[in-house]
Amino acid sequence: MDARRAAVTALLRVQEQGGYSNILLDELLEGSDLSGADRALASRLLYGVTERRLTLDYLLNKTSTTPVKKMHPAVREILRVGAYQLVYMDKTPAFAAIHEAVGQTRTFGCGRLSGFVNGVLRQVQRQAAGLLSELPATDKGLEIRYSVPRAWIRAWRDAYGEQALQGLLTHLEDAPPAYIRVNTCVTTTAALRQTLEEAGVTCTVVDGLPDALLVSPASALHTLPAELNTHYYFQDVASQWCCRALDPQAGERVADVCAAPGGKTMTVAQYMGDTGCIVAGDLHDHKCRALTERVRRYGFSSIAVRQRDASLPPAAEEEGTYHRVMCDVPCSGLGVIRRKPEIRYKQPEDFADLPALQLQILEQAARLVRPGGVLQYSTCTLRPEENGAVAAAFLAAHPEFAPRLLPVEPCFAAMGAAPSHEITLFPHIHGSDGFYIAGFVKNTQ
Repeated sequence: MDARRAAVTALLRVQEQGGYSNILLDELLEGSDLSGADRALASRLLYGVTERRLTLDYLLNKTSTTPVKKMHPAVREILRVGAYQLVYMDKTPAFAAIHEAVGQTRTFGCGRLSGFVNGVLRQVQRQAAGLLSELPATDKGLEIRYSVPRAWIRAWRDAYGEQALQGLLTHLEDAPPAYIRVNTCVTTTAALRQTLEEAGVTCTVVDGLPDALLVSPASALHTLPAELNTHYYFQDVASQWCCRALDPQAGERVADVCAAPGGKTMTVAQYMGDTGCIVAGDLHDHKCRALTERVRRYGFSSIAVRQRDASLPPAAEEEGTYHRVMCDVPCSGLGVIRRKPEIRYKQPEDFADLPALQLQILEQAARLVRPGGVLQYSTCTLRPEENGAVAAAFLAAHPEFAPRLLPVEPCFAAMGAAPSHEITLFPHIHGSDGFYIAGFVKNTQ
């Protein structure tokens, strides 16, 4: 199997099974004999085609006599991969992209359509630049140019304004930056940074998060000795700011009610010096087992993993016993589109039931908080219905809680805003995933 065949196969499985592209590609490549370079190419093609599907289909519909929706499934994906290379991969010679696409038709049993594939891609090569330059500055034009459905373009404009919309759309084209969290329970930031830089990795310390490093190229970390694997873990800076906002202290009792896969749990444990007690819960048994193993592997002793449904009332003996409770709820994930590009093609109605579930989880988590304790709500989405609206509904229904200013001053400063009990992190402002955080404190009386 070569890289292009792997990409086409994965794309077909995404369409047939509806799964996430990264998971399906990992399953496909597991045990394959592809080189590192071919694996990287397969990943680039899969993610790129998924990200640019609306743009690619527009170009194919303009240059083909057969509409994309009526094409043979394999031919459709072969054309998308070929068109992506022609339009977005300057280092791939056009003749090579077309030649490989034609060859793929035989691989996937549709060789009789090789001439069709050849002709369409040659038209894409000739016409793509002109077709894209002629797109109007309307929502339809933006949808095609950035491959983002108009529903989200309008929703983001309504929620955040035109300037933020343009920033979001522009940054969706970029690969997400790679951040790691240093495991300060087994090493120091200075020591790890020296090791990484000796291996050719550029490391930049994040202002306000001294144990967070922006690394480039991230791929170089996979060549490090295996014994260094537990000295760090990948964690977007938004998640690291979320843990900083919680401000956990040594010796406290903390709950992370939707903990898997556990990155935030471990970062909180580091802030606490691996002292006190962190109870990490998740609904699914297999995720709890994976989290337990991850905690063991990274050497934390203060974390206890429990399987439980965070939307249900906690045990009576648990109520009012935690200094801090982190509630990072299931969400639509629109803040991590760069990592899971297929999310963008979902519609608002697909997420209609989420706010009610999120509020339910938040209200049950609130029962765990002791007087004077902290409750924190967060999502990795850019959708006000799941963010500020849920936080406002919670405060309105629970006068025993008051807003708590979030101690993440650099994040507020980056957007020229005064500190508040809530903040939305944006890729184009904070260099992070899209993320929302809200803080509350329980009254002492």
